[in-house]
Amino acid sequence: GDKIAANILAQTAGVPSIPWSGSFGGPNDGPLVGELDDKGTLDAEVFEKATVKTVDEALAAANRIGYPVMLKASEGGGGK
Repeated sequence: GDKIAANILAQTAGVPSIPWSGSFGGPNDGPLVGELDDKGTLDAEVFEKATVKTVDEALAAANRIGYPVMLKASEGGGGK
């Protein structure tokens, strides 16, 4: 499944989660929140705010979350 969208939807519903790159950028710089559209997808802008694509973005997110951090691919890899 889509880990990023699932985490954003869980945060929107108030489900506690561990800090991650989507823990910031929402209202008052809190957790990202979103709703599914008629096609069952999350708004692309909200989704993109939660992603980390470069080393600099990863370092910025890690510094904000706090160390230690764990990196997890959002797709691919087949669970390996």
